[in-house]
Amino acid sequence: MLFLDLDGTVLDVRQRHYAAYVSVCEMPDVKGIPIPEAEYWHWRRDGKPIADIIKASKIFPTKHRLYQQRFDERLETPELLLLDVLRPGVQTFLGKVYTKTPICLVTLRSDAEALLSQLASLGLAKYFASTLAGAPPPPRRPDKAHRGRFKAQLIRDRYPLLPTQAVYVGDTETDVQAARTLGFDVFLVEGGHRHKPRQIKADPDRIVADLPASLKYLLPGGRWQK
Repeated sequence: MLFLDLDGTVLDVRQRHYAAYVSVCEMPDVKGIPIPEAEYWHWRRDGKPIADIIKASKIFPTKHRLYQQRFDERLETPELLLLDVLRPGVQTFLGKVYTKTPICLVTLRSDAEALLSQLASLGLAKYFASTLAGAPPPPRRPDKAHRGRFKAQLIRDRYPLLPTQAVYVGDTETDVQAARTLGFDVFLVEGGHRHKPRQIKADPDRIVADLPASLKYLLPGGRWQK
């Protein structure tokens, strides 16, 4: 069975994230100064804390929590979701894989209705045997593995008996954490939300250029798809 991340892996979401960031910075009750898009994504791909980006945007400290709240509210609005585009070769990848093994989409999106609508509009819904989504509650204390464990729990809740042969494909350390928690093999695709050095540090089983590049490892009859 294949477990697949969405944002950064299947979809290029750079325009949406930056547009949400700029629009919140420009709100009268936030009043930040947006950093350039290239710099924003350099920081994001380096795994810099969001708090560092907020500080660099000259947002007053008492407004930091308000910024995050407004950003979360804006990020999955219908008009911004229209900015997402498929990464190259995604439909070819899905078309070849979904006839060989079930694909479960796993994402930390909070708006399930908007997610399903987007998948339908992009022509992707038919490829997924199941779609698991949910936003993790804020941790009580700083915890780098919090999001990964939450993703793993989404899978455990849907599959109380976990498949013994599975591969998880994503783009960040969160996906590695989720896969390791469940005992799955894990691949990371380049060009998503992390630079390759950060992906190497996360220690996945394999790093591939994109989803189509993973086909030669997934389709030759590996144990996970029997």
